[in-house]
Amino acid sequence: MIKILILTIACASLVLGLTTPAGASLYDINFNDGNGNSGSGQIDVESANNNFYAASGYLNLTTGGTSGEWLLYVSNASPGGTTSYPGYIYSPSGVFIYNNAVYPAGQNPQYPDTNPLLDNYGLLFTQNNGDEINIWGNADGTYNLGGSVGGQLNFNVNIGLGGGTSNDSMIAPVPEPSTFFAAAFLLVPIGASVVRLTLRKNRLNAGS
Repeated sequence: MIKILILTIACASLVLGLTTPAGASLYDINFNDGNGNSGSGQIDVESANNNFYAASGYLNLTTGGTSGEWLLYVSNASPGGTTSYPGYIYSPSGVFIYNNAVYPAGQNPQYPDTNPLLDNYGLLFTQNNGDEINIWGNADGTYNLGGSVGGQLNFNVNIGLGGGTSNDSMIAPVPEPSTFFAAAFLLVPIGASVVRLTLRKNRLNAGS
């Protein structure tokens, strides 16, 4: 019986362990400026030395010459290839400066009044051909996406914030999954039922 209880608790702990680790958050990126420029993606935000940074991520764009999938660029600089504002890093081509810093708690040191998720250095995404995409925050709480294709800065669009401008766009946290918690709590009554059946079986055996 004790073994069954331990197994039930262990299973519940395993299910709960499948949720996002403390200090890590996923953010969805979606935008459509109404002029044929749109995209979606996601970044994994981690923390180190009391700072938050994008550790990995991707963008899928449908914007002319920048169409396709782009991956978050992580250099061999400080943890996660990031530095918080006012620090910055040069992109491999030298076209952009970025820092991959993220401010999920509304603590943007550059724009404390509007608190966009990014400062004006923002995130860098690249492709294997050397092309680069930079997303950065603005003082009014909107975002811009700039693209360097073929070594030239030839794409720049304001992707706004959902509800903040006429653009349908947003960088927002992914809701915490509730399925795992529900499954974990379901394991408890299942374990209790197994215990009751075991006790009943033991009584029957003892009486025979």
